This record gives sequence, structure tokens and C-alpha cells, in this order.
Amino acid sequence: MRNAGASASDVRRRIATEMADDVPWSRVLNSICTEPHPLGVEMASAAAHTNLGDVRIFRGTKRIERKVVELLLDLMGNPGGSGSLVSGGTEANLIAMLVARESARARGRLTDRPEVVVSSTVHFSFTKVFGLLGLTPVVVPVDDSLRLPAAEVARRIGEHTVAVVATAGSSEFGVVDAVDEIGPVVAGRGVHLHVDAATGGFIIPFARELGHDLPQFDFTVDGVDSITIDPHKYGLANVPAGAILFRGAQDAGRFAVDSFFIDTPVHNTLLGTRPGAAAVSTYAVLEHLGRDGFLDLTRTNFEVTQYLVDGLRAAGHELFAEPQLNIVVVRMPHAVRISQLLESKGWIVSTSKRFGETLRLVVTRHVTPAMVDEFLPVLERACKEVTAEVAPR
Repeated sequence: MRNAGASASDVRRRIATEMADDVPWSRVLNSICTEPHPLGVEMASAAAHTNLGDVRIFRGTKRIERKVVELLLDLMGNPGGSGSLVSGGTEANLIAMLVARESARARGRLTDRPEVVVSSTVHFSFTKVFGLLGLTPVVVPVDDSLRLPAAEVARRIGEHTVAVVATAGSSEFGVVDAVDEIGPVVAGRGVHLHVDAATGGFIIPFARELGHDLPQFDFTVDGVDSITIDPHKYGLANVPAGAILFRGAQDAGRFAVDSFFIDTPVHNTLLGTRPGAAAVSTYAVLEHLGRDGFLDLTRTNFEVTQYLVDGLRAAGHELFAEPQLNIVVVRMPHAVRISQLLESKGWIVSTSKRFGETLRLVVTRHVTPAMVDEFLPVLERACKEVTAEVAPR
């Protein structure tokens, strides 16, 4: 740190110079986040000074957080539940597993080797979670549709099981587990069923309403105890904005840490200092767009996804699986090299370490038919260049 500070104009210039190296959204095809809604950005800026960890000062902002939780619970079919806003899916999943473990302890079911039944494509955040909490994953291979099979879940639940994790929109493939089949096999067995809907939470309810054939996954499914949902993804809120929701009105309080300050309530999240801007941004977008606005967004995203699929097939590419949501996975020999070459040309896509010969493309609000039209010829040139690179000489 310098002794003498720099001028505001100099600081702005330096920051602008660094951020100029960020990839513009118009070249991003790998992210389930997108440019936040302008009203959310405006309101987040107005609340940049707020801290949800200090409710004696930021009383109104705290009320906004509660309103957001109520709106999300209503969206997830459970107005009488409870929840908290958190930093994102990883923190939400961690809190859900903490609650699952401690609920098992309270019921006298916590053994010396607590286990969680998960699919082979469960999100990598659970690797962190299980390591932190001393939980052992029981990994169930996905079926031919890349879903967690309910019959195998039932078979794998045993005396050590404290939780089952289903995924409503995997980040790799956008696949939605058949939660409506998994819930009934878990219900009544003293096992916590958590649904990771970080990706699909703001897609599936609206897509179902539009007539897309997707499983029900929310609290209307018997057995579902908690849900992760991320407003900063398809909810168009500023990063970071996640949420952990619970079925019971008191369930969010099962993870509680008391403060040593008088008149300061307990914390139900991992973070003490929490950005009120996230709550305000989320509230602004939810209230401004309403259900009709999200239906329109979802309709457009599915239309663009189909436009992308049609363009890929017309170019001779084969899909790894039929997309359920707005994630398109293409079989692609030398996918890693093609991804690298695309990045050198300014385009960001992704490949999966678990399925390396595939290219993953994500459609969000910033992806338009015009962007697809611009991307596909670049992809074809990259494929030809890589084919030439690897050809025998």
C-alpha cells in the first residue's frame, strides 16, 4: 500500500484497464450466471453499505431478506417453510448437510460413519461439504438418462444414511433427477432429502408451466426437506445471491450460532457479515419481473436453446444427451483442444473432466439467436483447425 493515495480518476483508469481483459457476456457460452438485471444492479448499488449480519442497524434490509425468502418459498410450493439467503449453492448445500447430520443426531440415528446417498454426477461442491463435515458419500451411478435412479436410492439407504441428495438441473448437463419418484422412497425413513436446484430452481417451475415435460422437484413432493436455489443464476440477481430453504417453519433454526453481543440474534448462515445488496437486488428483480416476466424469460431461453441445437445438428454434430433445460452437451472429439482454441478466439465454452470428449454450451439471458449465428461458424473453423492439427503427417 502506498503512503500517498492515488487520485480517484487514476484508480478508475487502472480498474478499467484490468477489467477490460474480462470476457464480455456476448462471448460467454459456459456460464449459468449472466449479466444481472439493470434494476437489480441499481438497487444493489443503493444497498452496497448494508450488512444483514447487523439487524439492529439494517432493519429494513433485514425485512427485505425475509420478503425474498417468502417469495422463494412460495415459488417452491411451501409458503409455510423457512430459510435464509446465503452466498450461493456451496454454502446452501453445506448448511443443508449440517442440518441433516444434526437432525440425525437428534433422532439418535447418527452413527460413527454417517453417509449421504448421491449420484455420480452430483455437484462438486459436495466434495467440499463432505470433507468438512465428515460425511461419506455413497455414490450411485446415474441411469441411461443421466438421472439418479429412485430404485437404487431405496436400495442404498441404510443404518448410516443421514441424507439423500437429488439434483434439479445438474450444472454439467442440466439433467433433472426424478425427485417425484425419489421423494416417496425416502419419506418416512428418517433420512433428510435435499434437492440441489441451484441451476434449475429458476427454470423448472416456469418451464413446467410452459408445458415442458420435467419432473416436479419442490416441496410439493412428499419427502423433500430442503432446497438450494440461486437467484444469481437464472434469477438475474447480482452475485452473490443464493438461498437455502427448508420445509418446516423452524427448520432453518436447526443451524444456529449465537452471537456474544447482547440484543444481536443468532446467525443461521455461515457468514456473519452478509451483503444486504444481494437481498435487495433479488427482491427488486423478483418484484419487477413477477411470474409473467420469468415465464417470458424461460420461453425465450428454451427457444434459443432449440435454435442452438438445430444449428449444431445442421452442422453435423451429435448431442451427448437431449437437453432438458438450457444446457447443451455435444459429442466432440478433441473437445479440450477445441475449447482452448475457441478461447484463443475470444469465446468461452466448457468441457467436463468426467466426460472429456464433450463440449458444453449454456443458454442464459445474454445468449441470443444472433450470438448463436456468430458462434457456430467459429466453432466449425476451430473443429477444422484441430482436425488438421491431429491428422497424421
